[in-house]
Amino acid sequence: MKSDVSAFLNEAKASRTRLPVQVTDVVTTAAVAFGGGLLFIVIGLVNRGFSDSVLQAVLGSALLIAGTLASLYAVAYGIPRIVSLARAQPRHLFVEKGFAIANGFDFFLSRSHAKPPFTGIPFRLGTDRVSFEVMRSNRLPFVEWGNYRYSLKPAGARNVTFVAWGYLRVPLTDNVPNALFCLSKVKQMRRLTRIELPRNPEPSGAFDLYCEPADRLVATAILDDETVELLRKNKFSFEFADGYFYVYFAGLFRFWKPETVNLLADIVTRVENTRVVGK
Repeated sequence: MKSDVSAFLNEAKASRTRLPVQVTDVVTTAAVAFGGGLLFIVIGLVNRGFSDSVLQAVLGSALLIAGTLASLYAVAYGIPRIVSLARAQPRHLFVEKGFAIANGFDFFLSRSHAKPPFTGIPFRLGTDRVSFEVMRSNRLPFVEWGNYRYSLKPAGARNVTFVAWGYLRVPLTDNVPNALFCLSKVKQMRRLTRIELPRNPEPSGAFDLYCEPADRLVATAILDDETVELLRKNKFSFEFADGYFYVYFAGLFRFWKPETVNLLADIVTRVENTRVVGK
């Protein structure tokens, strides 16, 4: 097993693909948090040691506490995460590739996109677009699921923000209207819709519905209540766009876990069995 994983990683490096999460990414994040925490500790100690007022002493204590918490977080999060990435991520990816081969999927460790790869809402924004851990059925219908990441620089911001989504894409056999069902409680999706869809949505249960008013009745009747509840329970938003059904998760799918794959396969089966009577 260990030699197989090593061979898989060597193959990935030779193809110049990027691992989904780099150890250096976590090291940088932990180092920034730890360094910031130490800076707060120093400033807090100085304020407490040379305080001329109660307010300055309280401020120093607050900075000291904040710095200590930040440093502890960096250590408690950073070290286990680094060890996990170095040891577990290669095995997880190898398991995913094995599942793909056994179930008739093409597996892509990572793919860069110069242009938006799909028409779904998360794919239309940002730069440095990369999809990774992608499994695409090599027989009809061409179902695909994976993780997707892009960089976004908000207006007026200095730093670039990296945004990641788990996604599922299923081709539809029926002609359905374009509609986005945004789970109201997912702040990442709300932020995305504010950028891309400035108009006000209409409520549809736990979701905010973005579609043409004339299409609302059809859009809300495509999926049965049980499927919609399954999507809500798993914190998924979903969209019908240009003949495809998309599911979006604000985070990364863990495809090495059987329950993740079984859940997505269940959704695919439900969607494929859905038939739209008419518009």
